[in-house]
Amino acid sequence: MRPFRRARRGYVAELSAAERLVLAHVVGDVVELLQEQVGPGSEEAAPTSEAATIEGVAPLSAPPEEVRAPTDPAVRRLLPDAAPEDAGVSAEFRRFTQGDLAAEKSQRLLLLADLLLAGDPQDAEALTPLVVRPDDARRVAGALTDVRVVLAERLELRTDDQVEDLHDEVLAREAADVEEDEGAPDAARRFLASVFLMSGWLQESLVDLMLAEVRRSPR
Repeated sequence: MRPFRRARRGYVAELSAAERLVLAHVVGDVVELLQEQVGPGSEEAAPTSEAATIEGVAPLSAPPEEVRAPTDPAVRRLLPDAAPEDAGVSAEFRRFTQGDLAAEKSQRLLLLADLLLAGDPQDAEALTPLVVRPDDARRVAGALTDVRVVLAERLELRTDDQVEDLHDEVLAREAADVEEDEGAPDAARRFLASVFLMSGWLQESLVDLMLAEVRRSPR
């Protein structure tokens, strides 16, 4: 994988077919998790992307009277309480905003999935460009953030030091060229850790480019 760089057609990263499929799979899992926790909504909010059609993902905008707080801690981090110290205020805010916020997050995740699944690379190991138009950059960055939030919860990451330790752990395994055992007890954790770091590298490089352009723009 190569991080994002600025090009004439937009922001361009390079990923292998395997990296694209792995990240797209996790993105789809996050959308499904939102669907399970928030529930279906109106037809007006239905996703129209290719990824939505393939996965059969339903819209997420629930009417106010049906809104409930997510029970999954990862989704709770995506859709947090507006006022943790006041349950009544949080419930009322969630009642009017949760459906729209979940739908927005789902749509931008599906946009990212569409970009990852675009094209048909002939060589599974060859790097191919992932092009993000400037108009889509904020939504793609937001989608990558949401993926990392969910993975951080699954990995029980709470501090920057824990993230740094995970980074060092993954790099050490790669440097040692340790053969991966899919049946090992920690196989799932190692998989989530690698996707967490991959999505982080993409997110950070994209956001850095966006911020650099803002700083250069006249005020």
